[in-house]
Amino acid sequence: MTQNFTPNDLIKILYEPKAGLDQLLNSEECSELASFQKVKDKLEEALTEPSNRSVEAILAYSKIKSALHS
Repeated sequence: MTQNFTPNDLIKILYEPKAGLDQLLNSEECSELASFQKVKDKLEEALTEPSNRSVEAILAYSKIKSALHS
């Protein structure tokens, strides 16, 4: 039995793994799943907070705007 997985199926497998499902994947699908895993890992490593420099710039802008409206 040949089963083809779409990229959406592979993403679902990545986030909702099911036991034994990876055994149904062919080598091309395994490679694509590994690529998706790398992207997922990089996204999880990404900064989720603004830098201090950005926060300071926003606060400085806010102070200037407040002073102009006072």
